[in-house]
Amino acid sequence: MKKVMFVLFALVAGVGFANAQVSSDPAPAATQSTQMQDEKTKIKAEELPQTIKKALEGEDYRGWLINAAYHNKAKNTYEVELKNGAETKTVKFDKDGKKVD
Repeated sequence: MKKVMFVLFALVAGVGFANAQVSSDPAPAATQSTQMQDEKTKIKAEELPQTIKKALEGEDYRGWLINAAYHNKAKNTYEVELKNGAETKTVKFDKDGKKVD
């Protein structure tokens, strides 16, 4: 009877150890996605470079208002969320005010 209990205990402990090993793997993926989100920082519309402000005054953006602005420091690009009534769109610019994809 002692042998059966020992084998049963060893089996349960082994399964518990295996599950503990599997559950620790997802943590690095969460850290990586956090780093990607940190590259884009929200800024005030007034903080946009003059070149981008000038580009937003053009015909393509007439009637659109700046809803939010972000700066990607790693790529040195700017993302501007524009709103015109119920419509919204996002446009990305480089530091020189040129539209990028």
